[in-house]
Amino acid sequence: MSRSDDTQVRKVVAGACAGGAVLCLALLAMQAFGSAPPPEPGSARFTLGPLFWPSGAYNVVPSSTSGLMILMAPAAAAWGFSVHVRCSDAQIRHCLKGVALLVGLWMLNVILKYRYPIDDPQLIALLWYLYYVPMTLIPLLCLLCALRASALDARPWARLLRRAAWALSIAIIALVLTNSVHLQVFSLDISRPDWQDAYAYNWGYCLAVAVYVAEYLGFFAFLFVASRRRLHGAIALLLMAALPFGAYCLMYVLRHEFAVRTNFSLNYCLVVVALLELALDFGLLPSYSWYDEAFSRLPLDLKVLARDGSVAFATNVAGPMPAPVLDLALRVARSQVRERVTRVRTSAIPHALFKVYGVSGGAALLTEDVAPLDERHRVLAERQERLRRSNEVLRHESSLRHELWRLESERRLLASVEGSISDKVGRMRELLATLPKGGDAADRARRRDMLTEVKLLVAYCKRKGALVLSERSDPEFDRDRLQLVFNETASDLRSIGVDCAAAVSLESELPATVVSVLYDCLYDVASVALFAIDPILMIFVSGDEKGVGMRAALDAAWVDAARLEAAASSLREDLADSGGSLSLQLSPTSLNAAVRVRVGGVVRQGGGAS
Repeated sequence: MSRSDDTQVRKVVAGACAGGAVLCLALLAMQAFGSAPPPEPGSARFTLGPLFWPSGAYNVVPSSTSGLMILMAPAAAAWGFSVHVRCSDAQIRHCLKGVALLVGLWMLNVILKYRYPIDDPQLIALLWYLYYVPMTLIPLLCLLCALRASALDARPWARLLRRAAWALSIAIIALVLTNSVHLQVFSLDISRPDWQDAYAYNWGYCLAVAVYVAEYLGFFAFLFVASRRRLHGAIALLLMAALPFGAYCLMYVLRHEFAVRTNFSLNYCLVVVALLELALDFGLLPSYSWYDEAFSRLPLDLKVLARDGSVAFATNVAGPMPAPVLDLALRVARSQVRERVTRVRTSAIPHALFKVYGVSGGAALLTEDVAPLDERHRVLAERQERLRRSNEVLRHESSLRHELWRLESERRLLASVEGSISDKVGRMRELLATLPKGGDAADRARRRDMLTEVKLLVAYCKRKGALVLSERSDPEFDRDRLQLVFNETASDLRSIGVDCAAAVSLESELPATVVSVLYDCLYDVASVALFAIDPILMIFVSGDEKGVGMRAALDAAWVDAARLEAAASSLREDLADSGGSLSLQLSPTSLNAAVRVRVGGVVRQGGGAS
């Protein structure tokens, strides 16, 4: 049977139930307005007779419905148990079981009030007031069930409505139970013999009835929200059963003779239970007939297997089991391991993931459709492969860029070194190209002088290149390192016949660019000492916070005046490029130079006299 056919059958059954409820009301009307005469207090229709109770005892009771009331309590308990079995929502289940409990207690209260002789008017009034405890709580619980079924109970206004309904219900119960003190619900005089007929409604009773009506209206409104489009017709069937009962309740409130002569408590409980049962049966409230029906309606591909491999339970959407999966499920069922989940996939059903859970007496097999996940994994794998290839390309590109940068850096460094010593290299080539070829003493002496100058130029180029490289790798010179540079230069000069000494006094480090300028100035002075007679050269370097200074003093027996002028000009050019200052004293046999260079902002240039 399809789901739509099943729903149609349920509607027919619900219509029959609603018709039965209307028929019951009609029978009650026939009983009230038929051949039976209006009852009188103390008549046989309302009492068990004077044979059982002493005279004067209160024993007015509709004897024709006593048996129904006695059966109603266990019937309500049985209905509560069925609700416990069928209802899948815990909160609605608790509310419906509360309704069943209140119905049973209400019937017990009615039986105690009418079937047992009671002489105390206060106790009789208390039993009467207790009617309003279930009469107040039952519509409240019905409202809470519908609110929960509509999935609106978590909203702030719904929580506020729930608290307000509980507060009003508790206030009404307290107001009714204490009516004998304030008489704000019923105005009566218990001292009168006919006080149970001679009473009037007060504002408290109107408040209670208004709350009841509002709660039942809310019940139907929230059920309408909870119903799907195809279940809106079920609301009409519920209203068909509720509207005649609403008219009956209105007649009872107005104390119409027809309603007063009937057992209102029994009719009220029967109709409310019938309405709730119809709501459960139609699915307006979450309900399943039994657990196996609830299991079969699960929207999962789930099977429960016994240890012998037979299927104990299966959902309606359960599919076939491949042989490897069945073997695995049997092993899990027989191993009795329940703490872990076994997952397996098979090529027989490529896009299915099988999960085996160990349960008591067998195993549960859950099949999940992972086709969307497989498709997503495939797309992600393709994207990952593209990203991997892109990363490889980027890695090679980065490596190539790094290699190009390294080559370009080396090229620039080589160009920088070549630019700093290009004039000296040109001078060496010029000297080597013009070496005298003769063998006489003059040519030998001239050739020796020229080769000595080449030797000095080679030493200059070597250290100048090292200074340029230091600007990239190790740009800071402390006192010891600077002392080593000047000592090596002094050693080179001594090897070609120039008495030379150098001293360095520094407190801080110097940039390589500043050291390069000082070395150019030192070479300019050394080029003069190279061609002097009996030269003595003294060099002293010192520094402070503002800069660094170098003093060079050259004394000789004879100095070439042209070389003196060339060295002075070269010193001025070097210091002009670096922004330094020069103090120079020249004589035919000496040269005293005081060089001052600022630390910072120095641009390296090639220097030295050629």
